[in-house]
Formats: sequence, C-alpha cells, structure tokens
Amino acid sequence: MRVIGLTGGVGAGKSLVLSILNNEYNAQVIKADEVARELMEQGREGYELITKALGENILKPDGSIDRQILSKCIFQDDRIRKAVDGIIHPLVWKFIKGKISSSQEKLIVVEFAIMGEKADIGYDEMWYVYASEQVRIRRLFENRGYEKEHSERIMASQAAESEYLARCDRVIRNDGSIEEIRNQLAQILNNRGQRES
Repeated sequence: MRVIGLTGGVGAGKSLVLSILNNEYNAQVIKADEVARELMEQGREGYELITKALGENILKPDGSIDRQILSKCIFQDDRIRKAVDGIIHPLVWKFIKGKISSSQEKLIVVEFAIMGEKADIGYDEMWYVYASEQVRIRRLFENRGYEKEHSERIMASQAAESEYLARCDRVIRNDGSIEEIRNQLAQILNNRGQRES
C-alpha cells in the first residue's frame, strides 16, 4: 500500500488530479473536506461541537449547518476559523486514519488544503498541486462564483507557497493542459507500477 498526501491551495485544481488518479490509476481517494462535511451533519460529533461553539445563527431552518454562513464566518474572523479548525480537524484525521487502516487498496490519496494540520497519517509522499494565483482566482470565479476579494481572503488564510514546497516531495503543475498533468502523473507513478490495466 502506498499513501500519498495531496495538497494545494484553493483553486489549484486538486480535484482534476484526484479524478485522474482515481480513474486511471485506481486510487482510493479520500477528501478531507468531504469527511469534514460528513462529520458536521446533524447527529454527528462535529455538528454538536460546532453548533455549541458558534450558536444556532449558523443553522438553516431545517437545523442543518448553513455552509455558506459558516464559510463567511470562517474567512472573515480568524478566531472563528481557528475554533472551527480546532474542533473539526482532529475528528477528520481520526476518521481518515481509520479508513486507511481498513483499506486493501494499493494506492490511497488523501486530499487536504491546509498544510498546518497535524495528522499522523504516515504518508509515503506528499504532493503539492500548483497553479498560479491568477489561474486560481479565475477558476474560483468560473467554478464557484467567488468574487476576487473572497478568493484572495481564502488564499491569505492558507499556507504560503514556500510552506507547501518545503513540506512536499513532489510538485504537480496544474496551470497547463490535462495532458500535461497526465504526463506528470505517469512519470511519477508508472515507474512504481501503479497503473491498473
């Protein structure tokens, strides 16, 4: 089993890289953001802790957490972001570690956006998906409807590129074509016999 941690800033194109790894290399993909979302559903531990910390003003009429309101709070107030991160991240990493322990897959890729997270996952390698700030802002506008200022606030809350580069073993450049990404992944993985036939 090979476990890869895949990270990169918002809008870098991690989802495209994950899609290629899943579809062409049969990788089991675990997305930390999706795990966090699950853990914040009603009845789950994350939901209880977040609503206790932030109050009911972040809830929709049906009682579920309003993701847009929560996102706005997180990226406008650093104290709220740190409080939410302190609650959710330990739950996420515990869940992911259990999922890896029970997996029989040859290749597992764990995707996350925040470098400062303390996760004793035991990655074999860390990969950084890179795209220029200009490309990321354009993608966030086209794909998520984010205004430039909102995208810049999110980017400012994430690790600096130098931190990603210092902690990662490989860089996947994702500001070119899909074929260029495929070629980079093939160069990295085919040498280790990871492609499934």
